[in-house]
Amino acid sequence: MGNSDQLINSFEEINFNRYKMPIICIFSNPKDYRGMFIARIFDVNKPTEYIIMRVSLEAIRKEIPNGFSLIPRSADDDSSLIETWV
Repeated sequence: MGNSDQLINSFEEINFNRYKMPIICIFSNPKDYRGMFIARIFDVNKPTEYIIMRVSLEAIRKEIPNGFSLIPRSADDDSSLIETWV
């Protein structure tokens, strides 16, 4: 997370066709956004600047576009990573 982040209101603002493999990762309480849930778009394994910020996991999940599927966490994932959608 960082200063170059671009906060968006909805994933409807994003043209997912421009990404090779769009992935949405949901983080809980990351160091740059304490007390918040953040959903960031990745292109394959490269983070983009686009994030959505909400106060609950349920509110973030409501933003996930149709067509994305939940992938289970792996033991290697960052401790703040809650869910990954591809």
